[in-house]
Amino acid sequence: MKKTLFALALSPSLLAMDGGSFTQYQEGQHGSERETLRKNYQYPLLKEIQAPIEEKKPTLQQQVVDYFGTFVTSSPYPGVRANCEANELISSLPNINKDLQILLALKEATDFLKKSDIPYPENLRIFMSGKIEFTGMIQRDATAHCRSDLDLTGTELDFLTVIAPWLYGFISIEYENSVSPAISNSRFANSRIKGESIFITFGDFTCSPWYATIGQTYLPYGQYSTYDAIHDPLTTILFRTTGRDVALGFFNDFLQTALFVFKGDSHAGSGNNMNNYGLNLEIHYAYKDFDGKIGGGLIRNIADSNGMQAVFGDSANNEKLRHVVPGINAHFNFTWKSWNLIGEYNQGLRSFDVRDAAFSSNGTTFKGARPRAMDVELAYSFNTLNRPSSLALSYSRSWESLGFNIPKERITLTWTCYIFRGNLLSLELNSDKLYDKKNRAAGNIVPKNPYFINPKNLGHRDYSFGIDYLFYF
Repeated sequence: MKKTLFALALSPSLLAMDGGSFTQYQEGQHGSERETLRKNYQYPLLKEIQAPIEEKKPTLQQQVVDYFGTFVTSSPYPGVRANCEANELISSLPNINKDLQILLALKEATDFLKKSDIPYPENLRIFMSGKIEFTGMIQRDATAHCRSDLDLTGTELDFLTVIAPWLYGFISIEYENSVSPAISNSRFANSRIKGESIFITFGDFTCSPWYATIGQTYLPYGQYSTYDAIHDPLTTILFRTTGRDVALGFFNDFLQTALFVFKGDSHAGSGNNMNNYGLNLEIHYAYKDFDGKIGGGLIRNIADSNGMQAVFGDSANNEKLRHVVPGINAHFNFTWKSWNLIGEYNQGLRSFDVRDAAFSSNGTTFKGARPRAMDVELAYSFNTLNRPSSLALSYSRSWESLGFNIPKERITLTWTCYIFRGNLLSLELNSDKLYDKKNRAAGNIVPKNPYFINPKNLGHRDYSFGIDYLFYF
């Protein structure tokens, strides 16, 4: 019955084969008829290609692939949240080092094949995964007005194609959740699709600890994990960076490092060369119930981060800087039994030129802004009606970053529950404290007095309650 249903599900064009249909293949499974069919069969898309002179008997796997094509398999969203452990109920998985996450997963699969004496697949494999996220929120804003919203806040479709044990490609397609009011005020105008992470990775951890990645990635600079389901930490908003880069990495159970180079949008020279680069270094240690990771990173120019490009990349501003601003990152992730503590700190190693980005604490005297941000989160895992859950408290803080339209402080309390396979429900209480009344930003800033920059909102605090439903596969 299963074979019949499977056959009916296939397109007729895929079953149109020289030398016999699928039904004939089934009927010819025994004796000389099967051998004749196998010799006469030719895949319809390869009619013009000459067969090798030396006849090789195809494996059973090859015969199946020849008749049905390469199989596409659903695979858990990278970094699947499955077990009742605090650090596996993180609401927002980091996109940093996704190439490394996939390499580790492929190593486990290869080790299983070897242990089970199963030959490595001869044909490429395609894995699909993704997520859909919907959020409802009620907010008392900085001017004491109430707001409410329902929104599709995240959609992602991932394709992982494994060609060989040492080579794979990854494509992540995401839904764009924002649109400029200058284009349209329609709620549907922001339903756009864009490519996010698109890269090729060379590496096989069963043979070597080294790997290389080329393409468009979230650069391996920082950590940016969070339990916050709706409001991102200020470190993520301000310093996480996407680039079209070349990266070289090394990984073992104790040490992880990655070096990267890319052409950034902001520049102090002509802007026609590869002008940005950096590195990330992490050390891992585990003993009994304790698991810890501590790391740090450097980048030549923080102005290429996603948060700062919202300012420098705006058409009203200028990507040409008087000088670049290097950045430094430090982060940690400690787990002990049901507790998980994560933290991160980013800062510029020098101030921007006052003409590029300026900050004033009194509203009259300006100096070059030196953006900084930190985030600390403590989470405890437990069961809610026999379902894995976590409760997390996070505190995030920024300095001299008013011009990039972020608050001064963010406090978030998040309860997350793993309802059933592929479904996370989160409740979040959040409060943002805006910069002080006398604080001002100048130089390149987000235009048109947005929420966190608007002088009438400064000096106040807002409050919000949100419900986030995440479906992932």
